[in-house]
Amino acid sequence: MKVRFYRWYNAVLTVLLSMLGYGCSTSSDEVVEYGTPYAEYRVKGKVTDESGVPINGIKTYAKNVVVSDISGVHGFGLDSVQTDASGQFAVSFRCFPGNPETKLIVEDIDGDANGGEFLSDTLDFDFNKAVQTTKGERWYEGSFEITQDIKMQKK
Repeated sequence: MKVRFYRWYNAVLTVLLSMLGYGCSTSSDEVVEYGTPYAEYRVKGKVTDESGVPINGIKTYAKNVVVSDISGVHGFGLDSVQTDASGQFAVSFRCFPGNPETKLIVEDIDGDANGGEFLSDTLDFDFNKAVQTTKGERWYEGSFEITQDIKMQKK
């Protein structure tokens, strides 16, 4: 008797959930608010040594330090940029808005050139200081810009 009740209960529940899922669509058959929210971020800034001198050739990139598969909207590519002669950099990526696992990695890849050897560093983003540059259709879409200057320590 108990098994029969659960089979009937599961069948009714399946039908009701199917109808609720259908009710979440708009009149144009567009699904509403499904998927993982993400935003485009551009982080720019200047890399200097402890005395304020700009450093050329520092590799900078964004990385999600928790998720091992960093492709698609679950993370972002590992494209890196190097600072120019004035220490300026700008790196772009996609991530969940305000994702605390997203870090900025800075590495000295040229050794003694360009002012000496510097320690690599992993920095948190201050997503509260992000300025929205373009608005999206939904609350989580759009582009944001963060300015973050970095002081590197010599080895």
